[in-house]
Amino acid sequence: MGERFEQPVPPEVYDEETLLRFVGDGQYQDFIASKGDRLPPRMARSLLLMDLRPGMRVLDMGCGRGEIVLHAARRGAEVVGIDYSAACLRLTRRTLEVAPDRERERVTLARADATALPVRNEVFERVLMLDIVEHLHDWQLTRALREAHRALSPQGYLVLHTLPNRWALRYGYPWLRLLSRRLPNRPRSDVERSVHINEQDLLSLKRVLGEAGFAFEIWLENLTLDQATWQDEKRFTDVRREAYPILRRPLVRATASLLMRTPLKLIIANDIYAIAWRSDGEKPSILKSRRHSSWLERAICMVS
Repeated sequence: MGERFEQPVPPEVYDEETLLRFVGDGQYQDFIASKGDRLPPRMARSLLLMDLRPGMRVLDMGCGRGEIVLHAARRGAEVVGIDYSAACLRLTRRTLEVAPDRERERVTLARADATALPVRNEVFERVLMLDIVEHLHDWQLTRALREAHRALSPQGYLVLHTLPNRWALRYGYPWLRLLSRRLPNRPRSDVERSVHINEQDLLSLKRVLGEAGFAFEIWLENLTLDQATWQDEKRFTDVRREAYPILRRPLVRATASLLMRTPLKLIIANDIYAIAWRSDGEKPSILKSRRHSSWLERAICMVS
């Protein structure tokens, strides 16, 4: 008997309504109204890690609504955005309408599966996997990472972000509920529960990156605090509407910042970032200038 694989989430699930519910009613409209200037904290952080320069070739795997495609083109990169959802590509094209012609000309969009990219080997200086990991079964994620490795130039690197941190929801969220019993028992929204089929933690993501042949650094951040102050909670109908006012409280923010310097970071931080590069390549300079992984995260990865 052949090996059995779980069925992927059908692309039709990612219709426009679902794509906009991920960010809350109004956030995408705010982004368009600002002509792309109003970028959410998590996307701004990912963009900073890309360290883009004019002329770079960028591959965005799972381009979604197209915010990062727009900003990469705005910085002079030649961008290929791929997604297997037709609705995602339509929304990305709508996003690009706020850009001038010279920026739109730098973008190529294609409908394709992340497990079988229609690109040549070693082409891209940057490959992006932003908030796609949690939507892929293990077998899909393994293939997608191998495809990213194949597409990456020897001098380039992969920028990866995924949330939630599985440990934060399993072990940290019950403590947050002690601050307000109005928070629901289940922290995920309905749409997240339907499509988040493979949420990660430090160890599980470390494993798949290593199996794909990458050298990498992986670390945790807590951008939920920044998102809470950036975003109006009234736009949400899920747990964020109750959680964000709590996370805006000065005492809560100060306490969370202190705990992020302790081992409790593992169950507080909800954002997992990784920068990965070919094992025969050179460590990216953005990692040389600043140590992203804490001693705790490095120790866990080494022990595992």
